[in-house]
Amino acid sequence: MKAVHFGAGNIGRGFIGQVLHDNGFQICYADTAQSLINQLNQDAGYSVELLAEEETTVFIDQVQAFNSLEEPEKVIDAIQTADLITTSVGANNLSRIAPLLAQALTKRFKERQQPINILANENIINASTLLKKAVEEHLVEADRSLFNCYAFFVDTAIDRQALSNEVAGKAVAVVEPYFEWVISQEQWDPATPFTIEGATFVKEMQPYIERKLYIVNAAHAAFAYLGALFDYPTIQAAMKDARLEKIVHGFLAENKQYFMKKYQTPEAELDSFIAKTLKRHGNSRLSDSVDRVGRSPIRKLQGDDRLVAPVKGLAELNLAYRNGLIIIAAAYLYRNDEDDEAVKLENMIQEKGFSTTATEISQMNSQLVKEVADIYQAVSQDKGVLLEGESHA
Repeated sequence: MKAVHFGAGNIGRGFIGQVLHDNGFQICYADTAQSLINQLNQDAGYSVELLAEEETTVFIDQVQAFNSLEEPEKVIDAIQTADLITTSVGANNLSRIAPLLAQALTKRFKERQQPINILANENIINASTLLKKAVEEHLVEADRSLFNCYAFFVDTAIDRQALSNEVAGKAVAVVEPYFEWVISQEQWDPATPFTIEGATFVKEMQPYIERKLYIVNAAHAAFAYLGALFDYPTIQAAMKDARLEKIVHGFLAENKQYFMKKYQTPEAELDSFIAKTLKRHGNSRLSDSVDRVGRSPIRKLQGDDRLVAPVKGLAELNLAYRNGLIIIAAAYLYRNDEDDEAVKLENMIQEKGFSTTATEISQMNSQLVKEVADIYQAVSQDKGVLLEGESHA
């Protein structure tokens, strides 16, 4: 079997690629980083380092890679005989791969009429559905019926810490042993002659998607923005500050109530998941920069993303959300001159004011905007106010 995977970054190589390899797939990577492409082709594979108690390294073979900008025809050819298409390009790049994917799939469906599952594995809700919409923008009307018959865009939720290292001049994906790959059974082509061992197929994706976003991603981002505010270089360093840990614990305790009320998820199950999440984020073998985790703050402050969405959901359910507001305010205070979105966010606040900016980006109602604005203004003058008194879980 063969898979074409867009994005040869840490998640692509260290997570999706490894799982597919373990399922017997040959992997064709489509990327734009020529040095990495050269490495993959030279070695016909790559190494993945597992940060377990005993460090182990595995080699992923049967790999080739193409430059999707310089040699798109090779990517198109690979898709003609692929059994699966996956992505991990970053949420903002889905629209960039859509034209090539539309061209390749149109050719495949016209010449072979063979269906295929397309799984976008990004840290946003319903990434494959968004990719489908982006691809459809590049179709002529006559080809839409072909896509309706043969293209199965399958939403997923992914979870694995994946960083990078350089060993002997070569890029090595560095990952934690734990991973979760949740795949929508409802969107998966029922005639597919294979399954993916190690992945979890579910009928209802939303609880899993939200659990990943509102607990795993939310906690990670919370430590990043609080850590940046208090000048910690890494997530692991920020987590050692009991004062910041208390705020994040409060944030997750609030979000737990959302799942208990909306989905009737057992409290013990959520407590176990939260404890596992915090243990993973605090892995002493990781050194995860707050700037890496906190990058692209505008995207992470969107109304349907990891920080604002749970607060809006809690407000709708008449549940407490005070700690969530603190985290949102910290995210709006994130400053990083090397991050384009952070610079843009700072400029928007200076030009439009905080309330207008927060309304525009986070799509919160006026009451929530006012509550966040009060915290933002207070912390802008003295960040120490965040550490005064008790957090409100």
